[in-house]
Amino acid sequence: MARLLDALTTLHRALGAVELSLPLDTAPAGVQARDELNGQIEDYLLPRLARLDAPLLIVLGGSTGAGKSTITNSLVGADVSLAGVLRPSTRTPVLVCHPDDREWFSTGGVLPDLARSTGEHPTGSGLHLVVHERVPPGLGLLDAPDIDSVELANHELAAQLLGAADAWLFVTTASRYADAVPWEYLRRARDRAVAMAIAINRIPVGAATTVTSHLDEMLHENGLADVPTFPIEESPGGADLLDGRIGPEALAELRTWLEGLVADDASRAAIVRTTLDGVLHSIPARVDVVEDAVDAQLQAIAELRESSVEAYHDALAALDDELGNGVLLRGEVLDRWREHVGTSAFMERLQRGVGRVRARIGSILSGRPVPNEAAQGQLESNLASLVRSHADRAALATVTAWESSEVGKVTLSSANRGIDRPTAGLDDRLERELVDWHDAVLQLVQDRAGNKLAIARALTLGVNGVGVAVMIGVFSQTGGVTGAEAGVAAGTAAVGQTLLTAVFGENAVRDLVRIARDDLRLRLAGVFEVERSRFESLANSRTGTVDGQQLRDAAEQLMRAWRDEAPT
Repeated sequence: MARLLDALTTLHRALGAVELSLPLDTAPAGVQARDELNGQIEDYLLPRLARLDAPLLIVLGGSTGAGKSTITNSLVGADVSLAGVLRPSTRTPVLVCHPDDREWFSTGGVLPDLARSTGEHPTGSGLHLVVHERVPPGLGLLDAPDIDSVELANHELAAQLLGAADAWLFVTTASRYADAVPWEYLRRARDRAVAMAIAINRIPVGAATTVTSHLDEMLHENGLADVPTFPIEESPGGADLLDGRIGPEALAELRTWLEGLVADDASRAAIVRTTLDGVLHSIPARVDVVEDAVDAQLQAIAELRESSVEAYHDALAALDDELGNGVLLRGEVLDRWREHVGTSAFMERLQRGVGRVRARIGSILSGRPVPNEAAQGQLESNLASLVRSHADRAALATVTAWESSEVGKVTLSSANRGIDRPTAGLDDRLERELVDWHDAVLQLVQDRAGNKLAIARALTLGVNGVGVAVMIGVFSQTGGVTGAEAGVAAGTAAVGQTLLTAVFGENAVRDLVRIARDDLRLRLAGVFEVERSRFESLANSRTGTVDGQQLRDAAEQLMRAWRDEAPT
């Protein structure tokens, strides 16, 4: 039995991890199936499988005013459950058992999450326990709240109690046995093969045959032909006995049925096996309902996630286009770089001397240092502004896409204010990445230069100056710069290209620029992924930790264990 209990615990844990908070058509049925099944595992299956020889629990369930409390009191022969004209009369469920069975029912063997109270009257919520000698040993009678109570908590509790029963005693009346709500529960009992009987209360004198015949037809039509029925006629004069209980003659057949359930070990074991077998074999179909709901939720979240990925991917692609089209070289970047190396005279001298620059590069330049820090700082400032702009567009595009669906609106409902704007830490994060990128470019220059670095120093550019030239090469295309700036930018890029070629050679320059550009792309993609991660977190907050396949695997494992370890 250990393997079966382990498999049941695994399924219980998996169901507990299911999240179904999105407003999808499959969600209500999934929530109901999840909660009912998880509750039944806790309240009935685990305790019953741990103690197959424990006393039976018979739950009296039914509609408002059916007479459940009256029947309970009449079977016991004492007022153990409140009965009266006020509805609902049973607000706290009452469990009556023989004194010998007190320990099992009082220590939470079944319905462990319900607090117990004892004494003359129920106190608080939970389960009120009464012991009485008239109840057969090995049998507990539980008077449950109404299944159709106007109080939501009451009929939810009624469903929970019925799920914890070894057998149902369903109580209805001659005037209400055809109502819709009772038949929802009866069909549920049929689907789970729960041991059950039906008591038809308040049948007018002489009408028992007519009522039971019609009820039998309905039971047959609904696949419940084998369910025993017990008609309870009103006493002569149209009322119960004066003490508020039903006469013993009217309940004789019902009492005999109840006593027969625990007449011997074989009878009791048969009831336990019937209900266990029915409940366990109902699990795969119920898990299928939860699985469908989970898969629908995951699909909806995947669509939200995909829309955020698309928004940030598009923004990154647009940013990448602008990085290479020369737009970052406009303004002060051009001015600072051109101030020392961007004149046409400089270009002519450099181009004339490039053939012998390796030997006499020191004679080409005036020796005045390039103000690379100013050019570098303006480059990074322009780049940061561009990144912020595209990050802003990506956030707004994601929020707009999510708000177009109810699922997206619900998911956004738990977001912090400003979700449609870049994060507060973007500037600091971007600054760190650009500093790191600049350092990586310098390291790349050092690694590739070798003894050529001396030539760079001769150019008085230094490592940092060559690094700026590499950075300018990364942004050297001029598609985004127009008018007079286009020519200046082209000249600026050409100067950088010529300097790098003089130091490293043409092929090496292409590699330098490509490596630096790829590194920058990767860093910016990381920045955008951090920006997108808040949307990812929102999406993840609406999913549990299991998927439909895990639920199905857990259910299949449980059924294999039941086939191997089921009691005979």
